[in-house]
Amino acid sequence: MEYLFHRGEKIPLIGFGTYRLDGSMKSEELRTLSYGIDEYGMSLIDTAEMYGDGISEKILSGIIRKYDRSRLFIVDKILPCNAEKGLYTECCKRSLERLGTDHIDLYLLHWKGNVDMQDMVDNMEQLAKSGMIRHWGVSNFDTHEMEALFACSNGPNCFCDQILYNLVDRGAEYDLIPWCIDHDVLTMAYSPLCNSHNSRIAVTSDEAVKRIAQKEQKTPESLMLSFVIRERKTVTVFKTSSILHLNNNMKNVFEPAGADDITELEKRYPPPAEKYPLKKI
Repeated sequence: MEYLFHRGEKIPLIGFGTYRLDGSMKSEELRTLSYGIDEYGMSLIDTAEMYGDGISEKILSGIIRKYDRSRLFIVDKILPCNAEKGLYTECCKRSLERLGTDHIDLYLLHWKGNVDMQDMVDNMEQLAKSGMIRHWGVSNFDTHEMEALFACSNGPNCFCDQILYNLVDRGAEYDLIPWCIDHDVLTMAYSPLCNSHNSRIAVTSDEAVKRIAQKEQKTPESLMLSFVIRERKTVTVFKTSSILHLNNNMKNVFEPAGADDITELEKRYPPPAEKYPLKKI
């Protein structure tokens, strides 16, 4: 595993996402998570109270109890509808109970909604002071929302913005990712293997992608992951419930692709030429 160091934290460049981790294949899911931690050091695990209405968190409790808690970096999220009601403490406590741990490493507002930003910051700061969380941040915030957040008292304490970002969906490169780097906010990419099954199949079936992947001794999936973390300034999380798929995704993932191959990829999947709203799922 390679790591990114951010505000004193050592964070794996690649971790697990648990969206749609619903327990239908619980034993295989747990084996895959454990395998990823043991074999690849994927100790960054992302979940949310929304995922399966807490089922994802409950499944993760089986992983958390297996390891030294300090080895794991757990990310969780509160829904805007609960944040609007001021239920930060209640929701965080319920997530902690489902996870079977006494703290969350990074607690995010899942998306902006109609949440008052100063109220959100105040509540997140209080959760951090209480020890229930170690850091707080946001998810799906575009540049103008980050600017408004930073205008709040203690807003610059925001640790992270988790966003949709992959080889196909590169809009965040236009100004959001540079803004986050300039303001010491970690960028965490979700859906690095595309935001839909059809989109992922289209990329992994692309003859140019397959040729570049073979040349780089990667799979199309690991090439896509390598692209997301290529500058070592963004971490990413993806979901898989199969050890076979995990090995496929991680093949030579940390070997940097050659400059010529990156140039060819960028011709096939160009960066944004203008600003457009941040895509979200």
